[in-house]
Amino acid sequence: MAHAKVNDLRARSDKAWAQLKAQIQGMEPHLDKSDAPGQWTAREVLCHLLFKPGWRPVPLLKTFADTNLPVININPGDTDVSVERKAMTLKQFADALDTQRREVMAYLDGLSEADLKRKSRIPIFKEIMGTEEVDIPTFVGALFEYHWNDHSGQLAKIRKAVGLPDAK
Repeated sequence: MAHAKVNDLRARSDKAWAQLKAQIQGMEPHLDKSDAPGQWTAREVLCHLLFKPGWRPVPLLKTFADTNLPVININPGDTDVSVERKAMTLKQFADALDTQRREVMAYLDGLSEADLKRKSRIPIFKEIMGTEEVDIPTFVGALFEYHWNDHSGQLAKIRKAVGLPDAK
């Protein structure tokens, strides 16, 4: 049931994914490096993008509703570097991020226009967007475009700090 709104989200998320992949290219030996003391390492950035271990976006999207909107609290400074994640390779991080993105796009393909209008209340979005009530496309765009692009910039700083060339 793919339609223009989903196709637009897919194109924007594909572009953000390409940028993120470019930034992490060659970063394997530098996963535990940051661009400055006290800043997140590349591993911490990737853990942050994955959210907490076991988190899956599709079950969250299924909670969006027409009434009695669920509240989703997001802590922007969270970076959950679990024992398992300390051992993850760059490829494993990339595969996990791409899996989340692909699962969301497959889920969106099955939604109707009415389904896409379901909302959730996300208090942190009030600061960012002026409203805490966001529909599914807005949330997905924030997750896979704005959020990924923002942290791609952070990874670019790490690339520079460790002496890697600018991502292409």
